[in-house]
Amino acid sequence: MERAMIVKVADTIISPLGCSTEENYQAVKAGCSALREYRWSDLPEPFVASLMEGERWKGNDVLTRFETLVIEAINNILPQIDFDISSPRVIFILSTTKGNVDLLEGRDGTPADSSPYPGETARKIAAHFGNTNRPIVVSNACISGLCAQIAAVRALESGRYDYAVVVGADVQSRFIISGFQSFKALSPEPCKPFDANRLGLNLGEAAAAIVYQRVEKVQSGQWVAGTGAICNDANHISGPSRTGEGSYRALKTVLEDADVDDIAFVNVHGTATLYNDEMESIAIERAGLIDKPVNSLKGYYGHTMGAAGVMEVILSMRAVEDHTILGTKGFDSLGVSKNVKVSSEHRSTDKNSFIKLLSGFGGCNAAMLFTRSAGMSHPWKDVHVGISSQIVITPDEAILNGQKLSTTKQGGALLTELYREKINDYPKFFKMDELCKLGFVASELLLQDCGDRHEGTADRAIVLFNRTGSLCNDRNYQKTINDMENFFPSPSLFVYTLPNIVTGEIAIRNHYYGETSFYVLDEDNPALIRSMAEEVILQGRAKSVICGWLDCEDKDHFLARLEVVESL
Repeated sequence: MERAMIVKVADTIISPLGCSTEENYQAVKAGCSALREYRWSDLPEPFVASLMEGERWKGNDVLTRFETLVIEAINNILPQIDFDISSPRVIFILSTTKGNVDLLEGRDGTPADSSPYPGETARKIAAHFGNTNRPIVVSNACISGLCAQIAAVRALESGRYDYAVVVGADVQSRFIISGFQSFKALSPEPCKPFDANRLGLNLGEAAAAIVYQRVEKVQSGQWVAGTGAICNDANHISGPSRTGEGSYRALKTVLEDADVDDIAFVNVHGTATLYNDEMESIAIERAGLIDKPVNSLKGYYGHTMGAAGVMEVILSMRAVEDHTILGTKGFDSLGVSKNVKVSSEHRSTDKNSFIKLLSGFGGCNAAMLFTRSAGMSHPWKDVHVGISSQIVITPDEAILNGQKLSTTKQGGALLTELYREKINDYPKFFKMDELCKLGFVASELLLQDCGDRHEGTADRAIVLFNRTGSLCNDRNYQKTINDMENFFPSPSLFVYTLPNIVTGEIAIRNHYYGETSFYVLDEDNPALIRSMAEEVILQGRAKSVICGWLDCEDKDHFLARLEVVESL
């Protein structure tokens, strides 16, 4: 299949610095920062962040704060497009790390909602615009924004859709801030990416929308979404690789289709944490990009989580159009071991391309190339795919390739029984949350059946879906911060409030350096799941994929339906 070109046709940014792309770009170019100190009575420590303030962004009886931001962002792109956003040829893709998680604690005197399902939130937003297609939620920690754009490119290249509306958004809450405070990851002052005196990250709120179209021919000046790659460190669920393994592999993949001489800069994650910035500097040097300018935008907005990968791409596009490399606010003197070309000052450029790089919990990393030149048109891999093994695990039974396994337990005890009887060589299992235990056991039984783990490879991907996200563990973490009298947020518990951690656990167990992605739907859809897994193979990102449905409402209510899809 000949690869069509995927071009950007609209964009917008809503943040504390402005309510359009141009307002935000001009504010950043002027050196403005939205970061300031906040003191919340229900948190023991102050924090520095950039937050959306004012009645307009508080939500109402119909829409939450999160939904208000997302819908306003989509409203902003409507005047820029010439197609019907409700068309069946349009797919909505939502990038978010925690969505409506603040509903777990209630708001403005309303009772807590114990079931803020991300897929249902996305369906509500799509329905607001009359779109009846099943929206996709990307919940892949900090790299979600780039993953959403990679998913959009694949959906359009496959011909399933003509347009993709990608929205990245997150709002801050006591839930999220307390978790980062428990990690001691927050800086008490505006962050300083790559600086010798950096103290940690700041958090932020924003919504950013970008619209892509499938075209046969690129018009002059249009932005082309180029090669994207998602790779895992296979190292640790909450700490970046000391060798930059996943970021390095993602960058090398992207560079295969890049005109290196035309790259203006690498816009990095640059969170200003000690290990993230060091890791990115190592990956950049290993990838042969040490002479390219590098910048981070976190000093203007903080870490906007699910919005970051979309917003920072849009700002980078606008900067290239303006022949500008935006400065890294907060940077003064280099504080990483590799001599990356970071500057606090804006610089000029005559190049037409840039690379966006992100990394996150669960060992996930992503890179993507964007260019104003025509780009390359190349076919997808001409391969056939098939299923080599399948497993279903419910609270009552486990069925491998149609054969019921001998078990005596039920619910969570069934998973422990399967582990002890069939695996029993990975004690970390007992430290995992319920979703990870389910995914670990299901994947182990699958791989045992396949007979070859392909350990230590980048050729096997992990692509999982569910309905509840990490809601089971979200509820558990919420209990630790319900009141100030019993306030004990745990970093080990907080990290498991990201559903993609299960993909990281599987990657670490098997030393898989390939793609690891997690998506949320409003209900199980085997056809969509398999098609998205097959697209990873057809795009040449893997030779086989562990994929399927992995949902966990609580320790006694769950469903795993996984399979190994392989090129034949």
